[in-house]
Amino acid sequence: MKIITYCYQFLQIPVVGALFSSSGDEERKNTIAKIWEHLRVVEEQCIDHEKKLFGGDTVNILDIALGSTIKFLVTIEDIIEFKILQAEKFPHLHTWFDNFKNVPVIGENLPDHEKLIAFMKAVIQK
Repeated sequence: MKIITYCYQFLQIPVVGALFSSSGDEERKNTIAKIWEHLRVVEEQCIDHEKKLFGGDTVNILDIALGSTIKFLVTIEDIIEFKILQAEKFPHLHTWFDNFKNVPVIGENLPDHEKLIAFMKAVIQK
């Protein structure tokens, strides 16, 4: 239970919204650096390199929490046209997300990527 609480704290990435309100390249770079700090902790401290998912071969609550956050980040990447979850920076997190998406019940229920982008763009423009 301690690892779930510890890792969940780092899934709370408070600066993600700042990507949309950043006024310039320097501010956006700083925001991305802060996001990378959070992702690095998850990569190094939370991902068990020997397990496909946090629950081993089955999805658990931490997988769902992290999967939601990463799906949001991956969608943002297409909106801001910058890759945040870079495979070379976060290889284990990247592999974990691929494993997560490939679980049938998850893959079947993830929102359509293009529709999610359109929705988020509409929300941002309001």
